[in-house]
Amino acid sequence: MAVPYPLPAAPSPRLGRAVKISERIASAIVDDIVANGLKEGDRLPNETAMTSQFGVGRGSLREALRILEVHGVISLRSGPGGGPVILATDPRDVARSFSLYLNLNRATIRELIQARLVIEPILARMAAETHESAGLERLREAVAYEASIPEGDPQFVFASNNFHYVLATLSGNKVIDLLATSLKDLYTTRVVARGLVNGLEHGPLRSEHRQIAEAIMDGKADRAERLARQHTEYYLGLVAAYPGFADSMITWG
Repeated sequence: MAVPYPLPAAPSPRLGRAVKISERIASAIVDDIVANGLKEGDRLPNETAMTSQFGVGRGSLREALRILEVHGVISLRSGPGGGPVILATDPRDVARSFSLYLNLNRATIRELIQARLVIEPILARMAAETHESAGLERLREAVAYEASIPEGDPQFVFASNNFHYVLATLSGNKVIDLLATSLKDLYTTRVVARGLVNGLEHGPLRSEHRQIAEAIMDGKADRAERLARQHTEYYLGLVAAYPGFADSMITWG
């Protein structure tokens, strides 16, 4: 008979709300994923194996799996060969969850802009200081891709945003990387939906992105931070000045 896997201890109610058994199972599954080095596309054990492993009923296990699915950790596939499959960490899932709490706290687009004004220059500095070869190659590719898009092509918006997404992954700090990419996603989805990036001149954008990238690749942290600050202040300033938009609340989704 299999010995049930010990679930994480439930914290005392005095420290906050009681933690449901399904949440404790979900936490234990995540611990397993990390401990076993599982990655995107790997499958979790079937339902029977996990109910035995954790010593819980099917109802609690299914609720735990739904929690993980909602948070973008797994995909529940039906049919033969289906079951829970691990997904890649996606900043969009983080951004969506974050937007719920920002919405409840009545945070505004202006406050999101202010947060990015703080973090973007620091990202450029940290990228130049970290100077990690694989990251620098991704940055070169992002700049080259942006340069390849013809003037007026709608794909330029994607290419320009891609530069910032790549930059947000180069700090060498996993917490900052995930925070930066989720903030970027929160910002981009709302700005693009309002059409606020239409009509921007492509030439200056390309040039500034290239100069920031060159400073990072040359390891010039002061220059990278200064150029990123100037770039961010100018373009986010244009969005902040758009009537009514900056003071609108961040909505969930």
